[in-house]
Amino acid sequence: MNARRTSRADLRPVTDAPAAPEPVRDVVMRAATSLLATDSGASLAEIAAAAGVGRTTVHRIFPTRADLLSALAMDALDRLREALAAARLDDGPAPEALSRVVDEVLPLADELRFLDAGPDIWDLPQMRDGWWSVAATLDALVQRGQREGDIRGDVPAELIVEAFTSAMWGVWDGIRDGRVAPATAARHLVTLTLGGITPPTKR
Repeated sequence: MNARRTSRADLRPVTDAPAAPEPVRDVVMRAATSLLATDSGASLAEIAAAAGVGRTTVHRIFPTRADLLSALAMDALDRLREALAAARLDDGPAPEALSRVVDEVLPLADELRFLDAGPDIWDLPQMRDGWWSVAATLDALVQRGQREGDIRGDVPAELIVEAFTSAMWGVWDGIRDGRVAPATAARHLVTLTLGGITPPTKR
């Protein structure tokens, strides 16, 4: 019996395999992020329509609106941690690292707004623990800057971090409300922040 000859076609690499469909949960969360950014009172039925899935599908994944908001808040916390990692907090002077934090975090305004989805969110132990971890990371950055003389040491690091994160929160709201220009928001926020925490001898 003759062996089957191998043709050139048989040796071609397999390319461009169809991409796996996006998980339905991710589709729903992405649609919810977009819709709730403009309509904070959107119902699960409206979110289902925006996601292109049935309402029963959404209810199966997120039985209540509170469940969806909790999932969005946890996702926001994960994104915040990823942004801090991308900012390379250990590289270079602390003020430059804080500037990178603004550059990485400010564009995530729509996603991170769910950190403020309501008091019930902060009843979740994983949310509280996650936020304390983020705050501790920023505290350590500011404390390094204080030791190196790049950030004023007469103000507690924790207060600087609280003021810094509150300022970012306010700028997010300003961008969403149309009062702050997104193209220049990061630059102005960095100028304002560093102007307040730079030692007088370095100004």
